[in-house]
Amino acid sequence: MDAGLDRATVPRRRRRHARPRELLEAALALVVEKGYAGVRAEDIAARAGVSKGTLYLYFPSKDDLLKALIAEGLLSHVAIGAHEAPHDRPSVDLLREVLTAWQAALMRVDAGGIFKLVYAEARNFPALAEFWSTEVIEPARRLVSEIVVRGIDRGEFRPVDPDVVVHALVLPIVFSCLHQHAIGPRMPPDRSTRASDPFNRHFDLVIHGLIGK
Repeated sequence: MDAGLDRATVPRRRRRHARPRELLEAALALVVEKGYAGVRAEDIAARAGVSKGTLYLYFPSKDDLLKALIAEGLLSHVAIGAHEAPHDRPSVDLLREVLTAWQAALMRVDAGGIFKLVYAEARNFPALAEFWSTEVIEPARRLVSEIVVRGIDRGEFRPVDPDVVVHALVLPIVFSCLHQHAIGPRMPPDRSTRASDPFNRHFDLVIHGLIGK
């Protein structure tokens, strides 16, 4: 009998462990479809097959749920941490590695959906905008700036304002992501999206200006 009880409790424990993930998946599908303001807690709970009380057990408010969506869908995949680079490794290679990884992560379907959601809803939810800026954008800006400063100090790059380089390299990635997950599916491809490997073409253009060649 004890063995039977043990076998019965294992699936339930696994279910409880997986439930936050199921709730987040249901929430993401709904908010991308209807917008954050248009989704009610009971809609999310119904999509996940649970009661509204169960939803609030894991996420006390919609803001908590949205922050969890960002953390689960973006921070775990998109956040770019500090690199311990070998002293002799060219800074241009570090820049390309970091930005290529960031761009690839952002273009994933679920990450892109959250990205579009944030930019559509941040105006109405200031706390979301602050969370996004602090946890996603600022770490990316800081790391890219540090690599640029490293290249300037080593004589690899011209002495320029690092923030200008950050904007030149990061903002096109942001635009590409928003385009792909917002109006892109309903628009014919333009010349830039038809170009072979547009990210690396843009990266090379910026780098040529940075090294003065």
